[in-house]
Amino acid sequence: PARSNSRGGAHRPGPKIRGRVLPAMSRTSGPYDDPSIFAALAVSLCVIGLALPIPSSIPLLCLVAGALFSVWLDRNGRSGKIPGPLTAAFVAFLLACGLSIFFSEDRVRSLELSASWIPGILLFVVVGERFRNARDIRALFASYCLLALGLSIALLQARWSHGPNPHDWLLDLGVPILVVPNDCHLLALTTPFGLILFREKPLSALGVLGLLSMVFTGLAIVALGSRGAVLTLITCLVVAGTLLRPRLGLMLGLCLLTLVVLGDGMMGFPLSSKFTNVIDTRLSLWMMAWDMFLDEPLLGHGPYTYKTLYSAYLDSTEFPDWIRLDPWGGDVPWAHNLYLELLAERGIVGLLSFGALVWAALFYGFRSLRTLGVQGAGFATACLASLAGFLASGLFEASFLRIWAVVLLFCLMGVVGQLASWPPGANAGVDGGAGRRADGGAEAKAKDPKKSGRKSRPGDRSQSGGSGRVHGKKKKSRRRAASRKKRRS
Repeated sequence: PARSNSRGGAHRPGPKIRGRVLPAMSRTSGPYDDPSIFAALAVSLCVIGLALPIPSSIPLLCLVAGALFSVWLDRNGRSGKIPGPLTAAFVAFLLACGLSIFFSEDRVRSLELSASWIPGILLFVVVGERFRNARDIRALFASYCLLALGLSIALLQARWSHGPNPHDWLLDLGVPILVVPNDCHLLALTTPFGLILFREKPLSALGVLGLLSMVFTGLAIVALGSRGAVLTLITCLVVAGTLLRPRLGLMLGLCLLTLVVLGDGMMGFPLSSKFTNVIDTRLSLWMMAWDMFLDEPLLGHGPYTYKTLYSAYLDSTEFPDWIRLDPWGGDVPWAHNLYLELLAERGIVGLLSFGALVWAALFYGFRSLRTLGVQGAGFATACLASLAGFLASGLFEASFLRIWAVVLLFCLMGVVGQLASWPPGANAGVDGGAGRRADGGAEAKAKDPKKSGRKSRPGDRSQSGGSGRVHGKKKKSRRRAASRKKRRS
């Protein structure tokens, strides 16, 4: 069988001349030797394309075409394998949502809006099954950082040109994933990706991209004045820093709080004034969602039916005098709490299946954090931090009505499943790659005195015949003889 050379290419056995084998001829690796690059490219184009003002079918077709091309080129048939419990939890969540759609009170609306889950499901499968190495995961992180950087610059430019109220100009940007100001939660959830890219190689192009995306994301969130996005940003970076190094998490938290207060103060503290409203209008939305759950506790009223039932429950729900109703008027599309939304629309079955999916992702994420090498543990840290931010955002804003929430969550699940398929201590995935070769080469140099540049010593274990162990036994026997001689004297 062909063996891989140091550059990732394959060795062809050399010809035999009079019993001698000439040195093997090697060729450099190309894209056809590692077809997962096409899957990574398709995923990156799909993630960025869903945020552009183009038909959503175009990025979806790019994703399908890239994944099929990667499968067709894969002669070895090697790919990642998502763990069975994570796949079972994912399928159970989809089945719970399907049952809720079948018994929905507004089946047409539930089916139409559930079509946005198709890209998320495909991304979960492609990322978890077709990605192979660190390069592919790094490409996904870089695409999210590039998306966050572009959206942040657009938001800052619009804020500078059109005024401080984003409700007046946000829809004019024409970005399909930015409908309300709180959609900038997506930008906050991408910051762990930028942190890991910057941590790996700060002076590389990806490192600079990660740093710029974090900086401009923070500026855009403060400029928009989204308190929920600020809390999500702090949660993501503090969790990521704590998983990398506990002191780093504390330092990041203090630095972020200081920068947010300074930036808010320069604009007249519009963000800080929002935190003084302890009794928010969201409480009325949460009370209606709870009443919806009590009426249909098992499977809920159907996905995305909160808006359909809003007017009826606004009249039937008894609110205390101190509750303020939503000031925007009209039918509010979602409950502004992901967990109450799941209870109201998908029932206890939907919430429990979602909890099982999150638990499986956390389990395999922390296992990868403990067992993989430095690079693989960094990827696991980014996924866990972004997932923690998503769960925190679900307390007051995130909703499956937003396509960016579905796509990001399923991408995180796919990356966690891909990392779980890597062997312990690996940095580059199921088929080696540059990450493992780099670490393996350093480890080999450390173990082999000839490669490390130092002279061999009698006690080195790398010498043939196990002379290190023999030399150690001689030393022990000498010490024992000396101690016996000392006792006799």
